[in-house]
Amino acid sequence: MRSHLPVWLLCGTAFALGACTRKPAPAQAAATVVTVSALDFAFTAPDTVPAGLVTFKLVGTGQEPHQMVVMRLDSGKTLADLQPFLSAPDAPIPGWLKFPIGVSVIVQGDTGNATAVLAPGRYAMACFIPSPDGVPHVAKGMVRAFEVAPNEAAPAPHPAADITIIETDYDFEITGPLTAGTHTIRVENAGPQVHEVALNLLAPGKTLADYQAWMQGGMRGEPPAKPVGGVTGPDVGGHITFTATLVAGKYVLVCLVPDSKDFQPHVMHGMIKEITIT
Repeated sequence: MRSHLPVWLLCGTAFALGACTRKPAPAQAAATVVTVSALDFAFTAPDTVPAGLVTFKLVGTGQEPHQMVVMRLDSGKTLADLQPFLSAPDAPIPGWLKFPIGVSVIVQGDTGNATAVLAPGRYAMACFIPSPDGVPHVAKGMVRAFEVAPNEAAPAPHPAADITIIETDYDFEITGPLTAGTHTIRVENAGPQVHEVALNLLAPGKTLADYQAWMQGGMRGEPPAKPVGGVTGPDVGGHITFTATLVAGKYVLVCLVPDSKDFQPHVMHGMIKEITIT
């Protein structure tokens, strides 16, 4: 946002002091809020987003659970170049593909969010969650390209967080007391590869072992936990913030990103943790 004072008045004042040698620095912008609807099987979202601090709000309007993985396409790549990776999401991640932000899985009627600084360039959002028939949503057309346009305003600062989750190979390190209520959570990737923080609220009487057995069984049948958001990404060395209102209960944190070495989900390497919220 620019100053409301006319340019001639700013220059006139400077001239009275000696000279009008430079323009005033752009005012700091507020975070841009972008609402995205997750349908069965498409995203409804703007075609262009201004660069800087961006908050994506993902609204679950489809009957199936959905996520929003945001990818930046570097080196002049386009959606056509991305298609081979989307057709085999367990394949190695191309070096020109970055994961600066994303919202983890939510169910119909829920809303998830994620906030990060986005640089100008070509981007795409996709959902890799499989349907009950085993076909990933991205294979059903749930991918959308968009542009992040240059923005003269300085990026707004990240919201202050009261909880920090550090992603490592293969663990979640949590600092701060996770209690019932609303929290602003900062997620940092300490590397050396991309991760995610997917929050799942265990059903009464269910345990981490039940969740692991359900996953190992191909995620068939009634899940023992409800996905309640989180974030996908960020890239190594990056950070994302999100807000979550937690109720008392037992939760499972999990990362399903394929490993860079054997392409197995990180959960298979032990990147899963049960926490209790009181």
